Amino acid sequence: KTVEGEDAEAEVPTEMTVEDIKETVRDFVTAARLAKEAGFDGVELHSANGYLIDTFFQSCTNKRTDEYGGSVENRCRFVKEILEGIIEDGSFPAERIALHLSPQGVYGEMGSDDNFDQFVTIARTLNPLGLAYLNVQDGLGFGYHKKDRVVTCADLRKVWDGPIVSNVCLTRDIAEGMIRSGAADMCSWGRLYMSNPDLVERFENDWPLAPEAPYPDWWRTDGAQGYNTYPAYTPE
Repeated sequence: KTVEGEDAEAEVPTEMTVEDIKETVRDFVTAARLAKEAGFDGVELHSANGYLIDTFFQSCTNKRTDEYGGSVENRCRFVKEILEGIIEDGSFPAERIALHLSPQGVYGEMGSDDNFDQFVTIARTLNPLGLAYLNVQDGLGFGYHKKDRVVTCADLRKVWDGPIVSNVCLTRDIAEGMIRSGAADMCSWGRLYMSNPDLVERFENDWPLAPEAPYPDWWRTDGAQGYNTYPAYTPE
């Protein structure tokens, strides 16, 4: 698709050279520095949903035979170099940098038969950096590749000492259970929060929830209608 939403022929991807990778690491470092200059309090690396960093993680897309491919450890190298570069540059300390993962995701034709080992290794490898949190789409409501066992926050908690944020199709009660069990420290909502702008109050008061926002409302290009126009609940 083009930016106008029209069909377009896909480009054929080419494998990045090592110098391409080094340059891209520098680009991430520069982006973090600019975010700091713009007044942001921190950054979260989008390492999910089939975007660039995720394609390095997953064996279904990473076919490299150098130090950035092959083993689960090597496939962590790209993101580790980005994080270490941002920290070394000084724009944000580690505790102001987070990571977003989607171990179950299918967006962009993702999903690998060694994802469990891969994502546990990611958490274990990056744990010593002391990042702000790990944002994990451990639910199945945004797709599930069914190629390997589900990676849960509880699995990652065994190798990750910092805060964990759980996301994707949580109910209030499941979220409370995850926090009470220690599997997660925080829980977040997206589509449900769009259609329930007073979600916290609805949870607190046991008010009924509006259905999740449908696809066109969170993936449209023609204005705010439906994106931020859902009403709050009015008790009878």
